Amino acid sequence: MAIKRKLRSRKGFTLAETLLAVLILLLVSMIVANGVPVARNVYQKVMLSANAQDLLATAVSALRDELGTGWGVEKPVGGDTTTIAYYSADTGARSKIYVGSDAGTNQIMLQENVAVEGLGIDNNSQSKGRALVSDKGMANESRLYVSYDSVTYVPTTHVVTFTGLQAGTKQNPALAKLDELEILVFMDKEIN
Repeated sequence: MAIKRKLRSRKGFTLAETLLAVLILLLVSMIVANGVPVARNVYQKVMLSANAQDLLATAVSALRDELGTGWGVEKPVGGDTTTIAYYSADTGARSKIYVGSDAGTNQIMLQENVAVEGLGIDNNSQSKGRALVSDKGMANESRLYVSYDSVTYVPTTHVVTFTGLQAGTKQNPALAKLDELEILVFMDKEIN
């Protein structure tokens, strides 16, 4: 008898209630689906900015390592404000740091003229520059570069000053910035 009562009962969801529940579920699904790309874009921007900060810190460290132990620092003749020449403490080679172009963007480059025995290459030979810091892990569309506006050297104080250091992409070159970086040159001996 209890079974017959349950079968005759009118308890349950009406068609309107079921349609309303489906509509609410559909709206919530649309909101979540539209929020995922927005959250992904925000995440990518935050990560790109953090990577630019890391790249700038790496470049500052590399510049300090290169110039902080170098000697014979001088500015090139001709008023070039983006190049500094010195002798590397690591290799003893005449080297230069400059801003060079790569794929339409400017980045800090390092060129060393290393002597190679038996090949007739001496410290005056020209070698192709390479990026001071590498970013091989980055995708091409978000490839990061690090550059600076100008570099000066004051021989009396033995200080090299880089101005306008920045790391960024082709679309946004200033994701991370450093207005000025001063490096005290470790040795400033004369080269004969």
